[in-house]
Formats: sequence, C-alpha cells, structure tokens
Amino acid sequence: TLTTLDMTSNTIGDLGAQHLSGALKNNTTLTKLNLRLNNIEHLGAQYLSDALRNNNVRLILLNCFI
Repeated sequence: TLTTLDMTSNTIGDLGAQHLSGALKNNTTLTKLNLRLNNIEHLGAQYLSDALRNNNVRLILLNCFI
C-alpha cells in the first residue's frame, strides 16, 4: 500500500501533474505527497487541486513549494 510519494525534483511540469492527478483521483491510501521543484505552474496546480478535492483520503502532508 502506497502511503508516501516523494517526487521532488522530477520536473514533471503541468503535463505530469495532469497525469498524476488522474492517479490521485482513485487513490485511497496516500497520506504524504511531496512535489517540490517540479515546474508545476497554475494549470498543473489546478489539475492536482481538482483531483485532491474529489478524493476521499486525507493528506497529512502536501508539499508543493510551487
């Protein structure tokens, strides 16, 4: 079971954030997500926000440092 995902410095950008948001919509176990230094801008942040808003799991730590 995945509870922690650290994707620091992977430069996923907005497109990667869009793909990640698709996975986050169906995730029920993740409690810590680190996306620092990934070149995620407004559009990517919106994708992630929408996915997490519609997700039933509660993230304890979300580190975006956007």
